[in-house]
Amino acid sequence: MSEPEQPAASTAADPSAEPSADTSAATPPTADAHSGDDGDTADAEPEADDFGPPFTPKTFGGAFVWAKGDGFVTTVLRVKEGKSVPVATQNRRDMHVMLTGGRAVLEVDDGNEVDRVELMPAGPLLIDPANRYRLIAMTEVEIFTVYTQV
Repeated sequence: MSEPEQPAASTAADPSAEPSADTSAATPPTADAHSGDDGDTADAEPEADDFGPPFTPKTFGGAFVWAKGDGFVTTVLRVKEGKSVPVATQNRRDMHVMLTGGRAVLEVDDGNEVDRVELMPAGPLLIDPANRYRLIAMTEVEIFTVYTQV
């Protein structure tokens, strides 16, 4: 046992500063993502992790490409409560969106009127490129998009 403890002690001596840096680094990103009005970094830190890697930070939350093949792209978006995001249809066809968590409303503008539809989790929806769409997050949401590139 003394042998394993010694390597751990020698390893801990060198990385003792590193774990502190890692812990600090993990905490600040969370605080950065959540902080703004709040002075509490502990509360802000956990939320920042939701929008950290592999997500790329966006004004609405975060996004990343989950899968990409010869004919398709799948993205995952996390949208903060109260934020809205236009759903891009340019250079995309056969696009579907699916809410995986939270509550959101999808505004559909067909040029004549705007309809508001509350999305249901695990209910894929075909996006018609002839219409304009905007997702409004009622709570923090996660949504998948799948489309083929034109």
